[in-house]
Formats: sequence, structure tokens, C-alpha cells
Amino acid sequence: MTRSPIAASSSPCQCQEKFVRTTALYGSGFSAERQLSVFRSWDFDAAVVGCVRPALALSAEAGILSVRALVEGGFAVDDDSLEQRLTRTDALRLAVVSAGVVALGSRPGLAAPTDAAAVEAAARAFLTSLSPGQRSRATFPFAGAERTRWHWTVPAAVPRNGLPLGAMSARQRRLALALLRESSSPAGYRKALDIMALQGVLQRMSTGIGDPFDPDLYYVSVFGTPGERPWGWRLEGHHLSRHFTVARRTLVAEPFFLGAWPTRAGSAYRSVARGYRTMPREEDAAREIVLSLDGRLRRRAVLSSVSLTDHVTQNAVRVSPLDRAGVLTGDLPSAAQRRVVEILRTYLANHPPAMARRTFARIEQAGITRMRFGWAGSTRPGQPHYYRLQGPTFLLEFDNSRNGGTHIHSVWRDFERDFGRHLL
Repeated sequence: MTRSPIAASSSPCQCQEKFVRTTALYGSGFSAERQLSVFRSWDFDAAVVGCVRPALALSAEAGILSVRALVEGGFAVDDDSLEQRLTRTDALRLAVVSAGVVALGSRPGLAAPTDAAAVEAAARAFLTSLSPGQRSRATFPFAGAERTRWHWTVPAAVPRNGLPLGAMSARQRRLALALLRESSSPAGYRKALDIMALQGVLQRMSTGIGDPFDPDLYYVSVFGTPGERPWGWRLEGHHLSRHFTVARRTLVAEPFFLGAWPTRAGSAYRSVARGYRTMPREEDAAREIVLSLDGRLRRRAVLSSVSLTDHVTQNAVRVSPLDRAGVLTGDLPSAAQRRVVEILRTYLANHPPAMARRTFARIEQAGITRMRFGWAGSTRPGQPHYYRLQGPTFLLEFDNSRNGGTHIHSVWRDFERDFGRHLL
């Protein structure tokens, strides 16, 4: 098995304190960027900061768990006001109660999100809350074509089927979001909320587009009967398409699409603060890779001097590997390889921890050094660009070509396991 690159080690004392404090940040309510800023303020040396950067990217759970709820062993969610504040003293106190459960990939008072039974229970609770008319809108046969029909654009351009959040009561909406929470990691749950909240930011912008951006126009669709095998569900709207399949007691979450416009919020709305970036490391880590390369390697990595303008695979039901363009990850310097791993882990952090570990292990087994990284377009922030990471088992496409490089489309595809195909 190919081993992934790792950062430099640190002394036992530093590692111990690093674990305690990183654990505190993991449940702190800070974004990954803010976590890293706080971590630096605690005077660890550069090697230690570099060591924890990927871990902090994985743990971007801003606001999902309140500090009080964690300390008391409860669970609380406030979808309209997710900004939390944590002092250094609070963080260290929180570390004492959360270290063990974070190491196990869970939280106090929170059921393991990798348990397919918990996802099924959440789906049944949601469906039970619906009226007959609502249920007829929200449910579809598992074997029908609707399950693999998907898109990322606004519903006004490509109408969606399912029950939108805006057509639900407050209780039904909470149950729908509870289903998302059970199917995702806390970071993935927050990412989805942020993408939806950006629609409210777009409402306040002069976009030049007549589409009605609506943070409540995200549709829940359930395929088959939860508790029977197989079944699945989907949450989809502008810039968000999350697909979940349950078969053989296994939860599958591919393909998935994440987008962001604007890349930096010009105003605050719900979970998004003014100036907040919903997908910072997904963009910046790739740019850091290409900027770190010398002339020869950069020429191999750059596919085109202009961006591709969109992701190549579009909304195909099934995809095959693209051409073998770009530079092999195994030929990259160690620092660039670590950035590749950071990108992978940042995307996989949207999944429940056990699923993320399984997917990453499969990528490692297929060979991280056999992956290819390719870049197209400008390397300047705020300018159109595109990149892809492709390995033997998967393809990640990231495009930021629209609106002056402030409009992200990204999609993760698995050549064998999209829509749970390998389990059916």
C-alpha cells in the first residue's frame, strides 16, 4: 500500500499539547481558517502548525455544536445563528471532555453518523412528519430514473423534483436537516448550510441574472423505503447535490457536487458571515501546488493557459477516467504532495468519519502517487482557473471560471461506486 506524505514530527510534549488543543479547536465552532489562526497564536513552532493544518481543515465544524452542549454532553443546532466564540480557557476546558470522543470520531450525545440504521431512522421520522400530498412529492421508486438525475444550477433553469425546504413546516425542516446531519460529518453538514445560505447573499448582490436565488429552494427526495434494501435519498438545489445510497448496511455518498458563489461573502446571511469563504482550502491548496512547481514540473501540470470554463463531466450518470493529462503526484515535491492529500481530505471531510477513512484508504491502496494533478488558467487569486485530481478510482474536478474567478463548481465522481452501483 502506498503511504501518503506526512508532515514533520514534533517533540512528545508538543505532540501531547498539540492533541489537547487541536481537540478543543475541533469542536470549537471556528472555521478551519480561524482554527489555524488561533493555533498559530498559541506559539507552536512552524513544523507543528504545518502538521495540524490538514487536521484543522478536516475539523471545520463552525457553529454546529455549541460549546455548552458539548461540555454538558448534549446536542444543539441553531441553523439561523451558527457563529460561536471560544476563548482559549474555554477551549482547554472543552479539550478535557472532548478528547476521547474526538479521537473516536464522534461527539458526546451524538449517535455515530456512519450507522446506516441511524440514517434510516432519520429518514423515517422525516417521512412520517409529511402530509400525504407532501409525501407524494418527496418519494420516488428506487429503481426509477429520477434517482440518478441531478444538476447543480438554479431550479428555475433545471426544475427539481422532491419537496423543497420552503414547503415544509419548521418541524419538518428540522427533521430534513437532521437527516442530512446523520448522513454527513459535522463539517459536511455545515458546508451544506453555508452553500444554501449563500443564496441569501446572492439575493443582495447585483448579479445581472434574473434567477430567483432562494436559500429554501433545496429539494429533499427519498428513493425506495428506508429500512428496506436498497434505498436512498438526495438533497439538491443551486450549487449543492448530495446523494446517499444505503445498501447492504452501507452508506454511500457519491457522487457529490459542491459550489460557491460568491467565493467570499459580501454580506452576512444565516450561517455565513460577511467576508466568509465557504470553500477556502479547496481552492487555495491547489493554487499553492502549482505555484510551488519549477518550470519543468509546472509545464507538465498546466493543461492550458486558460481555464476550461466548467467541469468536463457535467451531470453524466456514469463517468469514465479523463485523459491522462497533468503531472503524476509521485513526481511532485513532498510539500506539494501534502497539499494533494489536504485537498482529498478536505473533500472527504464532508462524509461521516468512518466513510471518509474507507474512501481515503481505497485511494491509498490504488496508489496516491499514481494520481494526476492538472491545472488550467490563471494562478492569480480572483482569476478564472480549473484543476482536477484523478486517480485510478475517482475524479475530482474544480472549476472557478465564472464571474471573475468568484464562482466555484466542483464535483467528486467515483468510477465504480457512484450511486452505490457496486452494492446493487
